[in-house]
Amino acid sequence: MELTPIVSVKNLKFSYPKREVLQGIDFELYQGEVVSLLGANGCGKSTLIRLILGLIKGKGEIKIEGKELHKYSSKEIASHIAYIPQYHNAPFNYSVLDMVVMGRVFKLGLFASPSKNDFEIAHKALKSIGIASLADRAFGELSGGQKQMVLLARALTQEAKTFIMDEPVSGLDYGNQMRLLEMIKHLSSEGYTFLKTTHYPDHAIMVSSRIVVMDEGKIIANGSSDEVITSEILKDIYDIDAKIITHDSRQLCIPIFKESR
Repeated sequence: MELTPIVSVKNLKFSYPKREVLQGIDFELYQGEVVSLLGANGCGKSTLIRLILGLIKGKGEIKIEGKELHKYSSKEIASHIAYIPQYHNAPFNYSVLDMVVMGRVFKLGLFASPSKNDFEIAHKALKSIGIASLADRAFGELSGGQKQMVLLARALTQEAKTFIMDEPVSGLDYGNQMRLLEMIKHLSSEGYTFLKTTHYPDHAIMVSSRIVVMDEGKIIANGSSDEVITSEILKDIYDIDAKIITHDSRQLCIPIFKESR
């Protein structure tokens, strides 16, 4: 039996009044995948994500689990897909636990307050991410890496199985970048699905089951890291020279700098 993709995009186009952003995107995301969208600034990665989330409208077809996107309410979309933004400062200095419980908003009625069960789910999410000790800390006092982990825990409380992340390691130090990527890999092994944008070929190689490369509003490559991450592709999208090497059975991307004279 043919699998139904979690997300299916066909001939998707989007334009601003004086600029075409997406030029007919065809894309599918299947359960259990970690898919990285790779490409230079302005290539259309973030626009594609916003379209899939229903935040903006384009031309073409978007389906979630076989059903057209426009037939879903925002609450219904949230039951399937959780969006995890880059870490941010909340307008109020909520506790970490309160921030995580906010992931239950789509499960609650309009004027309902979180129940004991909602808080238990939030505590469980914090524990599964490994940050239960932060529950009573003020969110605004955390490091960037800790904030990103809190937002990941908040997505878990939403009880969606698919996570969309827009440049999740942006602004994080090297250690927190690696810890976040390791957590993505761990959660994918438990059956969660990820679609994330990135500027880092090495990060895409580390955690992705599939890499999709975008350039000027089009998909120019779609496949495994062995198939997709090449010197030619990196030259095309970033205009840099780089060598792809294999070390301990893993690919590494080594930029080649021009010698100064």
